[in-house]
Amino acid sequence: MKLRIIILSVLFGTLLWAENVRTERHNIPLKDEEELDVNIGFGLGELELRSHDVDGYLLRSEMTYSHSYYKPNVEYKTLGNRGRLRMFTEKFDKYTIVGDRERKISREDRDQNRWRLEFTRKIPIYYSIDLGLGEGRLDFTDLRVRDLKLQCGLSDVTVLFEKDNKEILRSLNVGTGLGNVDVKGLGFANIERFNVECGLGSTELVFNGGIQQDIRGKVEVGLGSVNIKVPDDIAVEVRSESSFLSSLNLHGFDRISNNLYRSGNWKSAKKRIYMDIEIGLGSVDISWLD
Repeated sequence: MKLRIIILSVLFGTLLWAENVRTERHNIPLKDEEELDVNIGFGLGELELRSHDVDGYLLRSEMTYSHSYYKPNVEYKTLGNRGRLRMFTEKFDKYTIVGDRERKISREDRDQNRWRLEFTRKIPIYYSIDLGLGEGRLDFTDLRVRDLKLQCGLSDVTVLFEKDNKEILRSLNVGTGLGNVDVKGLGFANIERFNVECGLGSTELVFNGGIQQDIRGKVEVGLGSVNIKVPDDIAVEVRSESSFLSSLNLHGFDRISNNLYRSGNWKSAKKRIYMDIEIGLGSVDISWLD
């Protein structure tokens, strides 16, 4: 009898879980749009973003979520030849209200919420992405990215560029709270300017790929850490403001003046990265790719 009760309880729990999970697909056709603004606010779970090569669609998506909360909201409109897409869930909090009681978000809750977003390769896109708690894999390979703003709370996020961006990425902004953000392929990204704010988490910037123009950037670190990797044929200039409690590790640099450093290949390199760095109690490490 006890075994039957246990089996029935497990089956009931499985059925209840299945009833509480829903999947929606939002496929938006591509019409006369020439540019697209994308604003994503993803509170909880796993977010995957990539390109698609299916003609006629601006967005193809599959969004799985817990029925009781974190239902996706999708809003789209056009203004002239510019599309405006907003996709969001409720703002993340470690507690959620279910009926009249409050309960803590669990690992199961995070596993139930998954977005798969595929964007067109046809037109330039401006991205603003805010992630709460979970994981993100944002693969911008083959996408035409003009601006990218990424804010990560408690998320672990990987950002990829594996081919040359056909647009100039005018501005990359990355904010890291308690999570970890790895950005790879910044040479392929065709970037002009970047800004990184790292609180308590960690951020890695890898400038692999063929850098096409000089790049300017700013790095601000509180208690976290930022690791920057640069090809050895690219010169780097660093202007730094730090305290005796912070850590700035520069490998293969010459000190030019009190707060100014330049890499040893400064005179011979054809492309350069200029960085302003401010460190509180954290650390910044700049090293070289083979």
